[in-house]
Amino acid sequence: MADFHLPEKSRAHFTKIIQKLLEQPPAITRETDDYFTLLKNTAHFFRIIGKENTLALKGILDRERNSLEPILQAFYVLTEHPQTLRERFALEVAREPLYDYACFFLNTIGGRLYLFRRDAASRMVVSYYAIVTIDTANSRGYNRLGIDLRPFVDALIEEMESAGGRLRYKEAYLDTLYDLKERYGTRG
Repeated sequence: MADFHLPEKSRAHFTKIIQKLLEQPPAITRETDDYFTLLKNTAHFFRIIGKENTLALKGILDRERNSLEPILQAFYVLTEHPQTLRERFALEVAREPLYDYACFFLNTIGGRLYLFRRDAASRMVVSYYAIVTIDTANSRGYNRLGIDLRPFVDALIEEMESAGGRLRYKEAYLDTLYDLKERYGTRG
């Protein structure tokens, strides 16, 4: 972490970044109504957290690529325990911004562009957690945009089966995705 010259301890610094992102989610509807909204979404992370933080996060993601899966898994599990996040990490994580980011990554041009600038493994893992986040919204009745997960589930299954060889939890992801495919049925 010393290479990134953070102004404070990394835990406090990244907690502030996460909180800032949660408080300012991207546009997830009407993104293409005007060019300005599309550009804002394309540069969402850069706009919200700034150049230095964006570069630091890119550097960390590149260096810690092998840790991405367990880190995202742990964060996803922790989102089910907002009180723990509040007490241990000083994070206020409401379900709405998590849903918004899931929709952003799956269903907006800006979010898709962001993912396609990442390596395949990172893209697949983020897409997986976006899908399960929206599935949770479906089961709990707050999928306010009515996102149809079927095309995303099908596409991710195909991508993981053909290019997911380096994923540590590939079989668990595919088990969940096939369960979702069965539950949601086929597009018709």
